[in-house]
Amino acid sequence: MDKLYVNKEKGENMYSFTEVCKKLGLDRQTVQNMCEKGMFQDAYQTEEGVWLIPEFNFTTTRKQDKKAEEILRHIDRKNHAGRDETVIPYIPAKVVAEYYEVTLEKVISWIKQGYLSGKQVEGEYLVPKEEFDYLKSKRDKDATEDEIKKLLGSDYNDDWEVEIEE
Repeated sequence: MDKLYVNKEKGENMYSFTEVCKKLGLDRQTVQNMCEKGMFQDAYQTEEGVWLIPEFNFTTTRKQDKKAEEILRHIDRKNHAGRDETVIPYIPAKVVAEYYEVTLEKVISWIKQGYLSGKQVEGEYLVPKEEFDYLKSKRDKDATEDEIKKLLGSDYNDDWEVEIEE
């Protein structure tokens, strides 16, 4: 359990720098910058150089965060009950890139941004096969292009080029 800091002058509970990083899901440098820019009301540095941030800067309390963490752990256990994570089949991100006719770097950015599940193993990015199959089925069922062909008839052209005027 994290140490509870209290501002003795004001009697306010304070979060440690590390707690704020975890609470917000941000890296240390980002939170450091936020503290230095005064983005947390009444935050201050101790004589030891440790940032302390008052609880009132956040919507949820420690108790609520703890409860949410317990619920998420319970959901994870339930979702993964009896399922060995090592048997989930993965495909190379390169296959996804080829299917969508984009670069491998684009697929990697999708993974990093959370648009697509994936992981990096020994320098290679992998995507769960089940997710890729699902996305493929959704794309294959998309009849938008067929509808456009019907509407445009002989005016339809596969090589549309869009010019955007600035």
